[in-house]
Amino acid sequence: MSQCLADQRKVTEIILETERVADRILANKQKLVELDKRRQETREALRVIEKHFPLRRIWISIGSMLVKQDRQGAVDLLRKDQQTTEADIERIRGEQKLLVTKQRDLEHERPLRGFNLKPLSTAEIAGIRSNLPGF
Repeated sequence: MSQCLADQRKVTEIILETERVADRILANKQKLVELDKRRQETREALRVIEKHFPLRRIWISIGSMLVKQDRQGAVDLLRKDQQTTEADIERIRGEQKLLVTKQRDLEHERPLRGFNLKPLSTAEIAGIRSNLPGF
């Protein structure tokens, strides 16, 4: 009887851990959507500033405040925000890969193949081109 209870507890523990990991995966997906939206809005703001406000002071919103700033300061601030957003997106994507691997392990499924691919660097591409004339 005690073996049966121990097995039930172990199964319950595995199911709970699986649900926790799945919740974190879904939360990360939502964060990625929000960060991508923020990245697109920042990109659009930079484009508008570059095209329509060549040498003027402009109004920008920082959080809930509206601030008038010179053009270059606003562009620098937006570029810094863009870099921060990109770094957050990459961090969450890396965490997401680990969580999906853990989820598949908890479900006793084979690991996904091909999701840990990284692009070739410029030096690697140059090496291939020097050795393969048609590449």
